[in-house]
Amino acid sequence: MDMIKPLGSFYRVDDEGYLVNDTSWEKIDRNYRNAINRAVEILTLAIPISSIYLRGSVPKGNGIEGISDLDFIVLTDQDNEKVAELLNQKLTHEFPWVSGCEVSFFSHRKLEKLTRFSIIPFMLKTSSLCVYGNDVANGIPNFKPDRALANDHLIQLPKHINQAKKELLGNEDVEDIADCCTWIMKIIVRSGLALVMEQKPMYTRDLYPAYALFSAYYSQKEQEMKQAITYAIVPSKSTDEITRFLNGFGEWMIQESNQWLDQYNPSRVPYMPIT
Repeated sequence: MDMIKPLGSFYRVDDEGYLVNDTSWEKIDRNYRNAINRAVEILTLAIPISSIYLRGSVPKGNGIEGISDLDFIVLTDQDNEKVAELLNQKLTHEFPWVSGCEVSFFSHRKLEKLTRFSIIPFMLKTSSLCVYGNDVANGIPNFKPDRALANDHLIQLPKHINQAKKELLGNEDVEDIADCCTWIMKIIVRSGLALVMEQKPMYTRDLYPAYALFSAYYSQKEQEMKQAITYAIVPSKSTDEITRFLNGFGEWMIQESNQWLDQYNPSRVPYMPIT
């Protein structure tokens, strides 16, 4: 059975080519609203926080109960992974339709005088909704689906693939293996989109449109990218199977990324200027 469904869309852009944030509280399903309010309560009682943002499909009105995670960005000077773990445990227990909860911590001080690309400010500006505290997104520069965004994906790809291989080596925890598989395959699919962003300046976090646009330019690798998106949706629990794929298509993706970097970022600048 083909698990790949043509779901998802590209971000809208305005007349000047900047990505448009399409999130709003009104788009969020009532069940998710209750879970979000509970998350805010848990987080604000645990650590000092200036703002909390919800990113991803849910604030765009595309959340699917039992599938969609709640992904938060918390602006604070106190990173606390134990708080993140506690939040995930409580939310998934109290709201069974929430498949999981992820928290990224970020200091609001790093948003000051931002001139180079950074993924957290990018997500705050383009795909996040402020659900608590001061909304600082207006002070963040606008972003385009351009070379700086593509670079952020491609320059980190070798590190991510090597990290996945290390985590798989000797790993016998099937759930951990599956989580690793989902994580690295999503990165590969989105990096495929980054490879063609110079020719087609479009962006999405959704896997299917990223896979489809990559395949339009790399038709000879369509089947391999189709396998990557399949692994992201239905992860393998075999370390050998995943590692073989990473040693094959993963290494090809690294080679293509290096060719892109040789052309557009030969100095390997990690964070390119925002245009």
